Amino acid sequence: MGLIAWGTELATRWGWVREASREERPRTCVFCEKIGRQRAGVDDGTFVHEDDELVVFRDWRPAARRHYLVCPRAHVASASALRPADAALARRMLELGKECVARDFPDEPDLETRFGYHIPPFNSVDHLHMHAFALPFTPPWKERKYSVEPWARFAFKPAEELAAELEAAAAAGAGGEGQDGADGDNTSRL
Repeated sequence: MGLIAWGTELATRWGWVREASREERPRTCVFCEKIGRQRAGVDDGTFVHEDDELVVFRDWRPAARRHYLVCPRAHVASASALRPADAALARRMLELGKECVARDFPDEPDLETRFGYHIPPFNSVDHLHMHAFALPFTPPWKERKYSVEPWARFAFKPAEELAAELEAAAAAGAGGEGQDGADGDNTSRL
């Protein structure tokens, strides 16, 4: 996270480097490597769901009672790389995260949960992943890192909010991959 990620994000927004892409980067992306090893049959014991499009695995440093990461198999750099054409992907990630967390707590219908994405430069891995939590946070100060309060939306975006924004933009005809945003700069509307 630190200065390198922050500098990269600024350079991207200023047009000095390429925008977040969907290129496969198995040599540099830890999640692409992890997903590739799982597909090759090397089970590290952390995966709780796999299908052709998405995987769900336990976070290696859990911040809550239950902490999963929901990732697409295809490399997408971050939530900032999502476009209106990705609305179905964002919605499916959210629904799958809810399903996996609920499966672990079938006797708790009022289970408190949280789902969301870190927004660059506050993400630690440049591969799209949604955090799925069964609360409470452990330790309690982790609440701040994954806050959904309005003042924190620049760093952590609630998954429901992101999916709804992408769906609204898709319904309004804002286009998909490669199409310019409303102001013509081809950036995400996060």
